[in-house]
Amino acid sequence: MMKIVFSLWFVLCVTLAGFAQQSFKITGRLGGTLGGDLVLAASGPGGLVKLDEAVMVDGEFEFSGSVEGVIPAYILAGEQQQPVATIMLENLEYVLVAGNDGIEVQGGGEAQEIWSRFDAVNKRVLREKMKIEQEARDAYARQDQMKLQALQQQFGKVAAEAEARQQELFRTYKDSFVAAYAIASGMGQMDYTSLKALYDALGEPAKNSPYGQMIDRQLAVFKQVEPGSVAPDFSGTTAEGTAVSLHGIKAKVKLVDFWASWCGPCRQEMPNVCKIYKKYHAAGLEILGVSLDTKPQDWVKAMQEEKMTWLNIVDQSKEISARYLVRGIPHTILLDENNRIIAKNLRGKALEKKIAELLGK
Repeated sequence: MMKIVFSLWFVLCVTLAGFAQQSFKITGRLGGTLGGDLVLAASGPGGLVKLDEAVMVDGEFEFSGSVEGVIPAYILAGEQQQPVATIMLENLEYVLVAGNDGIEVQGGGEAQEIWSRFDAVNKRVLREKMKIEQEARDAYARQDQMKLQALQQQFGKVAAEAEARQQELFRTYKDSFVAAYAIASGMGQMDYTSLKALYDALGEPAKNSPYGQMIDRQLAVFKQVEPGSVAPDFSGTTAEGTAVSLHGIKAKVKLVDFWASWCGPCRQEMPNVCKIYKKYHAAGLEILGVSLDTKPQDWVKAMQEEKMTWLNIVDQSKEISARYLVRGIPHTILLDENNRIIAKNLRGKALEKKIAELLGK
């Protein structure tokens, strides 16, 4: 009789466990008087896909539904869809509470536990950044240069510690798709070398995940504008109405210079570029300026003021700068006669020295 009872109890437990795994439940217990519309969404092929919606009242809300496997999901607030929390969502229960560094996600499975560790590092850096920025504004108002320098060193230390902690997490969870997700989430702000190092350190399961594949595709995009690669061609129109293209320019050495009339460092560097152009143009140097100005009159005026006599086009749509992953200006790219990238972001004496070397001067 005892065996029969035990068997029935075992079957009942398995059945209930099976039912429990068929759906997820997310409960918010943030406290206070927070309220408003919330959306639970996940990334799909065409963008974000809504999984559920809820109304938060006095910091409380609830989402429910079901998913296949584990997927990153996002709780978004208001019409602007401001991010509230990221969850490694699977058919389990989650509780969101207010913590010292922001919203904490309790419950979930192994993927959520791993993500919470990565997220904790990010939140600490963000908290320290906001604190230091406030102190820096106060110090700037007082013209306290020593304090500003100390704050800069302080944040550098925080950033270094965070990077070390992240590297440790990447090593520990190198096979998890969560590690690949963490890298993919921030890869838009990385360069080829740093992203390649993180990707190479991932295990094969993480590399083969959708997020590992995203990183691989991004590396291919980065590689197109890395030294050693043939620079992607582009075209534009000069202020005089002449159509030009990068590959159509014939020269032993080409310098692509991304700049703008409103960019102080660009204008400061321009006399040096003028000097280099006058000195090496006859020997085979050609410059193609790419302005990020949105007002053509500002672009033309700046060219006249800086006595820029080389080819110049304007990139109002920012398509060229986006393709070349320009995140700040001035941004220079040095090419050989076959449009192969030799170097990037050289300025001043370093730029002239490299051009002289390439031209055999």
